[in-house]
Parts: sequence; structure tokens; C-alpha cells
Amino acid sequence: MNTTLPSPRYRPAVLSAWALTILSLAVRYGGATDVVSVRSGLPNFCRVMQQAASDGQPVRIVYFGGATTMGQGASQPRLCYRSLLTSQIRQLFPKAPLVEYNHAIAGTGSWLGAFRTSTDVVQHYLPLALVVVEFAIEDADEPQERVMSAVEGIVRQIRAAHPQVEILFLYAFSKGQLDAFREGRLPNCIAWHEQVAAHYNLPSVNMAQHVATRIAAGERKLEDVTADGTHPTDQGHALYLEAIQPLLDRCKPSPEDASAKPAKYALPPPLSSRPLDKARLVSYEQAILEPGWQVGQESPLEDSQYQSAVGKFRHVLACSQPGPVATLRFRGDTVGYFGTVGPDSGDFDFRIDGGEWQPKAHFVATARDGFRPHAGLLAENLDPETVHELRLRVAETMPDGSQGRMARIGYFLVNGTAVADDPYKGLSPVERIDAIYAGLAPVKYDPPAERWKYLPKTMQRLRDGTELRIVMLGDSIINDTASSQYELLLERMYPKCKVTKIRSVRGSTGCWWYKEEGRVKEWVLDHNPDLLMIGGISQRGDVDSIRDVIRQVRAVRPEVEILVITPVFGSTNPRTDKEWTYDTDPNGPGYRSQLLRLAAEEQVEFLDMTGPWGQYIREADKTRGWFMRDPVHANERGFQILGRILEKYFAPRAAEGRSDG
Repeated sequence: MNTTLPSPRYRPAVLSAWALTILSLAVRYGGATDVVSVRSGLPNFCRVMQQAASDGQPVRIVYFGGATTMGQGASQPRLCYRSLLTSQIRQLFPKAPLVEYNHAIAGTGSWLGAFRTSTDVVQHYLPLALVVVEFAIEDADEPQERVMSAVEGIVRQIRAAHPQVEILFLYAFSKGQLDAFREGRLPNCIAWHEQVAAHYNLPSVNMAQHVATRIAAGERKLEDVTADGTHPTDQGHALYLEAIQPLLDRCKPSPEDASAKPAKYALPPPLSSRPLDKARLVSYEQAILEPGWQVGQESPLEDSQYQSAVGKFRHVLACSQPGPVATLRFRGDTVGYFGTVGPDSGDFDFRIDGGEWQPKAHFVATARDGFRPHAGLLAENLDPETVHELRLRVAETMPDGSQGRMARIGYFLVNGTAVADDPYKGLSPVERIDAIYAGLAPVKYDPPAERWKYLPKTMQRLRDGTELRIVMLGDSIINDTASSQYELLLERMYPKCKVTKIRSVRGSTGCWWYKEEGRVKEWVLDHNPDLLMIGGISQRGDVDSIRDVIRQVRAVRPEVEILVITPVFGSTNPRTDKEWTYDTDPNGPGYRSQLLRLAAEEQVEFLDMTGPWGQYIREADKTRGWFMRDPVHANERGFQILGRILEKYFAPRAAEGRSDG
């Protein structure tokens, strides 16, 4: 059933025939009489927000779209519709900790969006409350089949992973839509998105229709709402929120929502014959690279307006010379690439499955003004069950207007899966981490000679061969530290000892949370530790809470030894952070200094991982992102940096030698 809602009243006395035509549009498109098509509404969103308000668990809203959602046209970020909408939601649910994720990239439509869905929407540790999808205006020049396959792929990926999540479609306005509205029809790109919305019973808001009606009624001039015909002004963004408001009015908190569990939505059969529901960003490391291609290079998008894309291009594959080929084998029906284009970019040549080489234009004239994300479709409608081979190279001819032939690729795009050999197949766990580390520059770290002063029993257990139980308390960064499998390195140095590692972690959480009543018992003491490690990037600089946890542990188990660890990774970039230092100032005001003093006062051990980790990043011949899986967390290479610091910290002193049994 399609429920409709009234929006702010128009003045009938000034309505032209054109305005009346626009208002009648919805009668032919789903029976609606206004810009809001409620359909299933947002009941689960209301329930999730109510539950977040009651239990304090942060939830997220993801904005997924193009230039309008990115905020272009607004004089200030806080005046774009995205910020205005998030503000309204926070007013509706003031006690709910809502985290906004802006995953909009200007100039990109739903086709690239389908490949970004898994990383930008689906994968995250925070519960997902709402996804706002706004790609229609960016899809205006694309063919219907491609648009509908992409939009449907976005919906199906989200609902397959999060069957309870609400998805809201929004349609932005452009001057080019006015002819369609005058003719009494929806612009094609909006009509196609509406077909998908109706099929999956998703609510939608035709913000374009709301704006066009205001213009037709004489209440706004075109130049009031968009200065360039596409990007909304502050007034335009405000009108967008005005169009959405009637839907928000239905989301007021209720006692029923506080206790009701979110319902799961079933996925109907797809509309499209080949929806992009398996679309993925595929690491270029899955490709076979001939000499001339350089991995781990810095993206030129750093510190640009494209913040959403910066995180994706933590490092890029680069080549400026024609000839060297990158080969990707994959099983799927669509393949492309996602990278950057700029003043020095070139074009490509490619071939599929041994066919003829074909040209692929990559450089665009607008790139002469600066770097931006850019994706390219190379082949579609392939046999989805066949293993295909893509071969890609830099084109020899320099494009007109370009300063070079540089190619920078962040990812390949595949609707399916990459087919590549596992270089670590058959290796034991310790052989695997050794193989990963062998591909890196060695970690340089000389630990303090006086270390272990407060870890005598820990070191005795390592040497003598009894079990050593280590509880690692903190956030996702501590979890990543555990993922280094450093315990295998300890067992190799101390073969008599069995090291048992217990991860006791909670995302974005520090001792300010763990110190509360009953939590130290559940998260630490119940695991019967010999050694407690406390660290991460989520302590909020609150060393007193760390002190509280230490004292709670000792009040029950005074024999437990404790090691406090300084932060690594996160948003800190030692290459650009002017305040980064290798050494910790014992008298300084910063968190590392405070932690050092706390360790001395509480007689616990202190490990400054920030110094050797930061030095490694600074001296590496690859960009910082080469060691990260997302803008905050380490990847397997990053894990090994952390693991080898711990290995060196616990390694026998030279005079002691190795414990070899």
C-alpha cells in the first residue's frame, strides 16, 4: 500500500497550469498526491533510534549519493540538506547517540555506488539505522538498464546484510528536469529509481518535484534554488529538508517503538536480469603486475574535498609508461576500475579474454583543475559463471590537454569475485605472518633496557614454560594488535611457554566504560589473566579511568601484572602530524606523557608503541595507507608492525639469550 503525506501548503491562488500539472504527477506514479511516497515508512528506524536512546549504543546513518548529498552548493557544510536532516533527527531522538557517515562522492552515480555499497554501507561494527540513497540526478545520462541494475544492486546488498534496515530514496532537482515536469511526467532518472523503490516498498521523497512546484507557483525563482542549474543553494537545500519533513513527522518517539524489535524485510525477486548485487571493490593487489606498475603510492586526493574517497584510496597503483600490463582474472559479468583523474592523467588500453585491444578514455578536460575520483566501465553483460581475464595498460598517446600519462588505480570493480592464487596457501600460522613480514622493511626498535620492572612473573612464566594468560582490554585498535598473532612470536622465543591470548574488546571503548560497576569482572577478571594489557585510541585522554580499572583489578587479583600501551594507527599520521614525537616527554601535558606518569605512580609497565610505529610509517617507502584497511585500522601489514614491536619488547635481553629449552 502506498501512503502519501501532505507537505507545506502551496498557495492555490498563484498556481499556474504548469504547477497543477506537476502536482498531478504522482497520480500517475503510484497513486501519490504529493512529493512523499511513504510505502513501508521508517518503522524500524524509529525502533532502532528508541533502543539506542535507552541503551546508549551508538547507531549510524549513512548518506550515499553524489554532489547534492556531498553538500555542494551550500555556503557552509551545516546548511546542506544532509546536515540539516541529521540535525532534525537528533532533535527527534536527543538521547540516541547517532553517528553520521557521509559517503557521497560528487559526479558519481549509482553504478559506482553499487560497487561501493559493501565497504561504504554494509561493513561496519556500529548498528545501521538508516541509509539515505540519492543518486538519481547523477544517473540522468546513463541508460535505464544500467541504472536499474545498479540501484537494485545497492538495495539488495544492503538488505541481504541488514534485513531490518530502512532505506530512504531522495531525488534532487536540476534545471534539466523542468521540461519533463512541464510535460506532466517524471524525469527518466527519477522514474527508474521509483520503479525500484516501489518494487522494494521503500519510502521516497521527490525533492525535485517539491522544488519545481515552488518555482511553478512563483514562490521561488530558479536562481534562488540553484546558481548553476544543478547544485542547490542554501535555499535549495532548505527546500529539500522541507520536502522530507512530512516523513520525519511520522518518526516521533513512541512507547511501542521502545520495546518493539525491528522487523526483517524479505527480499523479493529482482526486477533486473543482472542486478549488481555482487558488486565489489577489488584490491589491485589481486592483479598480476608487470614491472613498471608501482604499488602503495600516495593518492593525490589527500586533503581534498573528496573526503569519502580519500579513505578508499589509502594507496594507489600507479604507472606512467605505456607497455606494462596489469592482469586481473575474475568470475562475474561486469568489470571496471576506480581511481583518480587529474591534470597529469592519461588514458588506457584494455582487452577482455584475449580479444582485441580497445581504447578507454580516462582523462577528462575538467580534470585540468585538480584531482578527483573517477571510475570507468570496461565490460558488462559477460557470462557471470565464466572466469574472465582483463588486461589493462597505459595508452601510448597522451590525451589533449593533459600534462602526462599517469594512471592511478585504487580498485578494480567486479560484479562477482576476483580469481587469484593465495600466496600463503599451505603455510602454518607462524609461517604466514613471517611471509607477510618478509615483504616489509624490518621494524627498528630498541626497547628500554629497564623494561619488565613490573612484569617479573610474566617474564618468569615465559622462561619457565608455564601458561601465560594475556587479556587485551580496549577497542578495535587493541583487537588489531591481537590480530598480529604476536603470541606465536613469543612462543617461538620462549618455546617452553604456552601463551593464551584473550581479546576483551569493544569498539570505540576505553576504560571510561570498562570501569563501571561489574564490567571489570566480566571483561577482565572472569578471564583469569596473568597479564593485562590496556591500550587503544578510545581512552579519551582519561588516565584516571585507566587508574580506576587498574585498582579494581588489583583489589581482587593483586598478582595480576599490567602493561599500558600508547596509541597507534587511528587518524594520526606521523608523516604530517607536526606534534608527533618519537619519545614521550615525562613532563608533557599530552596523553602519552600522562600515561607514562600513571604507570610510574601505579607501578605498572609502560610500552610506548606510538614512537616505533610512527617512526616506521615515516621512514617507509610506501604511503601510510599501505598499512591500513580503512582510514583508522591496520591491515595485515600493519598488524605485523605492531606484532614485531611487541616481539622486540618481550625479546630476551642480549645477556639472557634465547630460551630454547
